[in-house]
Amino acid sequence: MMRPNLIFITLVALLVGLMGGVLLSQTKMGKTVLARESFQPKEFVSAKEFRLVDANDRTLAVLGGHPGKEPFLPIEPALRFYGNNGELVILLGIVPGNKPKLALFDGHGKTIWETP
Repeated sequence: MMRPNLIFITLVALLVGLMGGVLLSQTKMGKTVLARESFQPKEFVSAKEFRLVDANDRTLAVLGGHPGKEPFLPIEPALRFYGNNGELVILLGIVPGNKPKLALFDGHGKTIWETP
């Protein structure tokens, strides 16, 4: 007597699953998604500044112009590295006249060494 019950339950489950699939395909799940046929990459990416941050959104490095100068001029690009407390520790960049600059800081904003 258990055998017909098991067959009936299996058939009902299959029928309900089929009906659910048809219903979903006709409502939300039935939408066709088309991929773009071709992708054209941009020639360049532009930004005033690029920041490298860690998982806690702390700034680790910055590539950009000299901060705090108005107007912002891209003639002094620099790579800045920040310590665990968020203070600048290394600056590598180009100053006016196309001269390279390297500066080391103590983590409290005081310069401990820089290129002449």
